[in-house]
Amino acid sequence: MKKFLKLRHGEKGFTLIELLIVVAILGILAAVIVPNLATFLGTGKVAAANTEVANVETAALAYYADNDGTWPSSAWSDLYNVTPALSYLSDKPVDDYDFDDYGRVVPAVPTGWGGDTTIVWDSGAHKWKKA
Repeated sequence: MKKFLKLRHGEKGFTLIELLIVVAILGILAAVIVPNLATFLGTGKVAAANTEVANVETAALAYYADNDGTWPSSAWSDLYNVTPALSYLSDKPVDDYDFDDYGRVVPAVPTGWGGDTTIVWDSGAHKWKKA
């Protein structure tokens, strides 16, 4: 059986210049990827927060239909139940939400989704945004 990467007589491996070129290429890739990674993570949190709002709005509408035109008072107390058959939401929301007279979702604490102060509630657009 032949050895993997068997060196011929007189060959000792990679030269220093070859190794420096590889390290330089990896450094350039890291310099491009790392700053963009932080942006993607922040965008993902905002998207998750707005998806949660859409799920809570849908659950609130189902609650409204089931309870003779009464909007829920709170997402945690009225929409979420540990027993799946009694719950309008499959998971407990990260934030608690209140509802106005028209059923629009309003976060109980609009200064940070899940305690993250970089994500704030935009009442004009009615969604979470990056601070």
